[in-house]
Amino acid sequence: MADLTRRLTEAVLRNCLLLAVEFGAIWMLRGPEGPWIPVLLAVFVVGAAVPHGTDAEFVARTAVALTAVGIAVLGGITWDRHVLHDRGREEVAVVAQRTMVEDGATMSPSVRLSTEAGRDLPGPVATDLAVGARLAVTVDPDGPAWAPGGRPERPLWQAAGTGALLLLQTAVLIRISLRRSRI
Repeated sequence: MADLTRRLTEAVLRNCLLLAVEFGAIWMLRGPEGPWIPVLLAVFVVGAAVPHGTDAEFVARTAVALTAVGIAVLGGITWDRHVLHDRGREEVAVVAQRTMVEDGATMSPSVRLSTEAGRDLPGPVATDLAVGARLAVTVDPDGPAWAPGGRPERPLWQAAGTGALLLLQTAVLIRISLRRSRI
């Protein structure tokens, strides 16, 4: 019984550690210019390391790590869309700069936007509009989140997907932690 209690405590601690890392990643990925690659790589590494001390092999560690990355990505999308739905303000943006960006073997247009109130919107938009063209956008007045178009609907399927991934991660970590050693 003491061994089972110890293993269950370890599972809860592993899950809490991974949830804290995922929340930090979601916080860092807010808006369109988040540092996606290093943050998701760090989440993957921590997700693969969390089962340390168990007899989890490569497939189980990779499954936990990929689930953690999925939670960070889908959670970030859910957070941004939820903020824009609740606090978003519809504004008109003006194309401030138009450039051509090399996308593999082809050149594609990219524009930088600023609102009529003078706020520069982070991140280039892959669309072909002339300088001075107007575009409807929804911006978060208190943060970096914004999206082209009107106010988005509630992010129901994104929130459901994030919740499903959280349940899967919890179940996998509990299963890995409670499994008896093969030695």
